[in-house]
Amino acid sequence: MSGEKKSHGPVGYGSPPVHSRFRKGQSGNPSGKRRPDEAERAKKLIRQEAYRLLTIREGQKVTKMPTLQAVVRSHFASAAKGSVAAQRAVVKTLQDIEAEDRARSTGGTENRKLSRDVNDVTDAELMAIVNQHKTTQV
Repeated sequence: MSGEKKSHGPVGYGSPPVHSRFRKGQSGNPSGKRRPDEAERAKKLIRQEAYRLLTIREGQKVTKMPTLQAVVRSHFASAAKGSVAAQRAVVKTLQDIEAEDRARSTGGTENRKLSRDVNDVTDAELMAIVNQHKTTQV
């Protein structure tokens, strides 16, 4: 009879085995770490998906890149094909990034031309800004 285990009552729903029950005086959450709320879980999920590697085929070449990079490439390709909305979004994003970099390097003084709202810029002015940016980068 030495091979038999002693039973401390019925085991089932609402009465777990004795060895896995909480001990008297011991916390059920000894580390004290709080459970992440719904917003934190959503942010974590979005970050995971943004940086998940995708396999992308470009002609005969197959490359792996994060999802966010693939989305940015797709947006730039759409802008290059002539989508005015995509062009405005790309220029606006680029202006914001450059204004932030300029503000960081000069201590907060930013160019007035860059601070204009991109929706107030005409298509001709938009193309002039893009062409000016091309010539300064080369």
